[in-house]
Amino acid sequence: MRSPFFVAIVFIWVAFGAIAAGTATVVDQAGREVVISQPVQRVVSLYGVATMYLYALGVQERLVLGTYVGLKPGSPSWAALMSVDPGLPDKYAHTRPSLEEVLAREPDLVLANPWKDPGVTEEFAAFGVPVVILHAEDVEGIRGATELLGRIFGVEERAAKLLSYLDAMVRAIASAVAGRGTARPRTLFVGTRPLRVASGEMYQTQLIELAGGDPVAAELRGYWQDVDIEQVLLWDPEVIFIAPYGRVTPEDLLNDPVWRGISAVRGKRVHKMPWVFSPWDIPTPESFLGLLWMAAKLHPDIGIDIVAEAEAFYREFYGYELPDDLIAVIEG
Repeated sequence: MRSPFFVAIVFIWVAFGAIAAGTATVVDQAGREVVISQPVQRVVSLYGVATMYLYALGVQERLVLGTYVGLKPGSPSWAALMSVDPGLPDKYAHTRPSLEEVLAREPDLVLANPWKDPGVTEEFAAFGVPVVILHAEDVEGIRGATELLGRIFGVEERAAKLLSYLDAMVRAIASAVAGRGTARPRTLFVGTRPLRVASGEMYQTQLIELAGGDPVAAELRGYWQDVDIEQVLLWDPEVIFIAPYGRVTPEDLLNDPVWRGISAVRGKRVHKMPWVFSPWDIPTPESFLGLLWMAAKLHPDIGIDIVAEAEAFYREFYGYELPDDLIAVIEG
């Protein structure tokens, strides 16, 4: 039985229409018109975030080569994803593949990101391989990328269903927090070192805001920023979230006398985010669960059963049953 937060999803019909065999012209997230042969059967993803949307949209069998977000062979996340995609070892690229490696897979389409792959469109143009630029780095970008991929692969209904889930969760959290008149806890997001924090321009900060928190580092610009302990003491966060990658643990902060003056440490509200296929703080589909998980930690009284939500989400969008060891990580 689904928990109350897994509400009935309203299907959003994207006004693109189905794409028949032949060619289709789409406008990518760089504003470029791209002509793509249909149907796309062989895709290379140079953008690890986009790779995970292919899985959530159920078209991972068309992926012939891809980069992934933090995925390493032999890790728990590798074993989890292997159960969904037994062909993972053949399509996994540890680093950005070379032009020759990509062309050897004879792709119909390449997915790329403008920051990570500058100049990639020109690189493949000489070989007649179309490139779609995606920028799924915030909620608006996620919406555009998901709708675009749904159209390209002819799975508009599934893309709409995925976005409807996100919309429903955002509305439910906002309503629950507002309905209780609950204060927004001051919240800090820590990265791979205790004093390396997410800036106000990062997706992690957007998640905190949507989850009902007050991000204390919102005024910082750029990417990850290094701060000193004096700044953290001035912010005095009431809740601290730790990225699931890196070696920082809640115990590192809870047991450090330097951090004992901070409200989050005194209240033992220091939490490391989960990771199943990909980290829950990165803008892949799993970050929709990251949003719920944050809301449950920030506002324990609003009644989110994060395990039930996660089990339903992975079953619905990946056909994956969460094992007990990963459930324990999510509960932690």
